[in-house]
Amino acid sequence: METRLEYDNKRRSLSLVAKERFVSDDSVVLTVQGRLNTKTGACEGKLALKKKFFPEATNKWYTRADLGASYQTKTDEIEYGVEAKKSFELTDDGLLKLDVNGGLHMSAARRRTWTGKVEVSQKIFNFTEDQDLKISVGYDVAGLKPYGQVRENNWTLDTDFRRNWSLKYDL
Repeated sequence: METRLEYDNKRRSLSLVAKERFVSDDSVVLTVQGRLNTKTGACEGKLALKKKFFPEATNKWYTRADLGASYQTKTDEIEYGVEAKKSFELTDDGLLKLDVNGGLHMSAARRRTWTGKVEVSQKIFNFTEDQDLKISVGYDVAGLKPYGQVRENNWTLDTDFRRNWSLKYDL
């Protein structure tokens, strides 16, 4: 089980997040996630069931595609969706990458939302002794805003370069 502490400047409170993934032999993934707001005591949950499709050796067009459904207690809605991701290695060692991903989600009420992101990421192994670093900068096409992330072994800082930021610590 993955657990983390998370603080963001929107909620202005510390949250405890727990996530568990159950994977079958045929690449079906059930993800159960919960969030406890330590300030208000409010709980949120998410349940997602996805089938992951990976390319065959003869098909290099996509890196991964997902098809599935999810339920969130916050919106009390079931959403169906499809997502795809393509990665391009910009260096021979694979440490500098360009990722392009997008998706379309539809609720039971036929409300459609789409996602799209373009991201460049650089991994730096042994930034300091026993410390790896990953720096990502991207653009959210659907939200029309840039974003960035600095991730150390257990710490992650996310920002949209304007107002919002969050700090996460993996337990």
